[in-house]
Amino acid sequence: GDSSSRGHARMGSVPRRGGKGRPPPLRRWSLRGGTTMFAVCVSLLLVWLATAEPSSFSDRGGVEARHRRGARRWILSVRGVPDTDGPIAIEKKVLVDADDGPSPAPMGGGGSKLDEPGVGSTAVSSSSSSDEASFERRCGDVSKMFKDVAARYDTMKDTGVLVVDWSENHFNGIGDEMQHYQELLAVAIGTGRAPFLRTQRRECEGTGLAGAREPSSTKHLATKCHFDLGDFFTGAHGVDWKWDDAKERTVRDALGADEKELVVTWSTSGMFFGHDDVDEHPTGEYAAAPDVNLVKVMMEHPKFREHKLVRLRIRTNFGHWCHPKELQRGSWGVCESYRYVVGIEEYKDKADESPCPGCAVGGCFGRAMLQPREALRRKLAPYVEKMEDERWVATVAFHIRTGFADMSQVVPPESPRADNATLDTLDAFLASEAKRVKYPPPVCPDKDFGAAIAFERTDGPLRTFLKCVVSTAKNLADKAGDRNAWGTFMLTDSPAVRAAVEREFVELDGRVVVTDGAYGNVKFANSGVCAQTVNTSETGAQTCDASDPRPAWERSMMDLYLVGRVDAVLMLYQSKFSVAAMMRGEVRFGQRELYQNTRITHSLVDPLVNEMKNGGWSRANEERKRTWTKLWDLFGPEGSREGLRTSSYASQ
Repeated sequence: GDSSSRGHARMGSVPRRGGKGRPPPLRRWSLRGGTTMFAVCVSLLLVWLATAEPSSFSDRGGVEARHRRGARRWILSVRGVPDTDGPIAIEKKVLVDADDGPSPAPMGGGGSKLDEPGVGSTAVSSSSSSDEASFERRCGDVSKMFKDVAARYDTMKDTGVLVVDWSENHFNGIGDEMQHYQELLAVAIGTGRAPFLRTQRRECEGTGLAGAREPSSTKHLATKCHFDLGDFFTGAHGVDWKWDDAKERTVRDALGADEKELVVTWSTSGMFFGHDDVDEHPTGEYAAAPDVNLVKVMMEHPKFREHKLVRLRIRTNFGHWCHPKELQRGSWGVCESYRYVVGIEEYKDKADESPCPGCAVGGCFGRAMLQPREALRRKLAPYVEKMEDERWVATVAFHIRTGFADMSQVVPPESPRADNATLDTLDAFLASEAKRVKYPPPVCPDKDFGAAIAFERTDGPLRTFLKCVVSTAKNLADKAGDRNAWGTFMLTDSPAVRAAVEREFVELDGRVVVTDGAYGNVKFANSGVCAQTVNTSETGAQTCDASDPRPAWERSMMDLYLVGRVDAVLMLYQSKFSVAAMMRGEVRFGQRELYQNTRITHSLVDPLVNEMKNGGWSRANEERKRTWTKLWDLFGPEGSREGLRTSSYASQ
């Protein structure tokens, strides 16, 4: 957009109404960075535990792939992860819900060389060395496997190349997509070829991250590109799996100009060769039905073996590949292929024959796949240093997902501010929503680790949650030997909620780490919002461009990484972001929800967002307008909305 657009309006100071009676701001620690959560859609991660023994699991919560060396098999354990639509069903398996402006300024991406180090970056030498040592100690087998995989990039002419291309598929939030990234890389590694994942849209010129080309304009970036996990993470020991133009040039140079690409499509009609722009073979020549072990059929097919460069198009129904088979007719082949590659379920008795038994999602595989790139490490460095310098013996992450990151894909309401976010006003609103939707009683996990806190009858949902966070952190610290050595890490998509918590909840004074920067949702590239915080410099406020989605993407990935450095995750409402985070980090005591199986995004925010898109404000009745205004008042940035920096490409 041009300099007169909302997205480029200069942010002034943030006036606060009613400031005279407010308590002074808390002492807190924060920097610039970003968070965002996924929204909408449900996705199931299937975890089979049919033959698992109690000794197969450690006492550490979260998502963990563990290898029983004697049996040569991998299992995935999930602790404290509730089902979105109901309780977890436990039989012999566990179902876990997984639901034309100027060219933008370069962000820098850490390069995209095939030999880029994924472990031991020099940007944060001390913490990186510690991370590397921990990774080698806990995940030695997977580390060795990734070294072997990295060697394939040097011998591509012999091993061949497989590019798994799901750039045409629907993209949801990272809470759903983390599972799919890892499953598809596992399949690619299992073929024995140099593995790559292509997730960026074909029409995207590049994001300017991790060695990709810079987009020609912010408009192109916000309307033609979407978030790519590979822009921020790479694999250990040089397994740089992100596919882009630079990687393609490197591969074609290595294979020679005469090497032709073979396109293989896995569609809901079956597997076929060639015809890379359709989902059904024009003459019905399918090499396999859609619900069989597609990767095995493909690997054994002469056409696949004859070509060194193969692009595998994933054109099955979005995401839910590992639902029960009867619910996934036409798309089961992806899940069947993943099971075969890692040697689980019907393949567990012959796991030694599986192509990649160390590639089960989560745990060591997730950690090996997702090492922060150099640019992200530099952003993370002060936060990691702070957490380490505090010497907290227990750290609890607390996540308050309001849906504001979904709301900001639509322009703010035309009405003036009618309310301000305080703990009182937030609690009054959240309590009314809990009554309207009939939330279940709150459940605090502090009693699992020590004494349970007694809540006041007047405590609303937010105060109840914050007291639960503090009580749980103290109990965990007490178990670790020093009840006073505790701290927290706050994640929220709401700048107003963050400000109210920092300003008013004194028990967190000096004990909270939170990332600063643009707000937004990784699913929506037009949802950026620049929100001023205590730690935002005048220069930062002036240079923030809400129309550029990359700062919000970056902040979300910082939060994703930092969640992996805490002992427990507590959530006010349900969010799959923490499930995704625990697929790359180790969270000892897993995650818990205060209000189980509830989402304010689903019950209130997202339906209203859909109403307000594309001129919905002019069609809405007065009650819906008041609700939309209240959501922006209580969840959006504080102060006047005049001149607020939101994306120029948000829906009108």
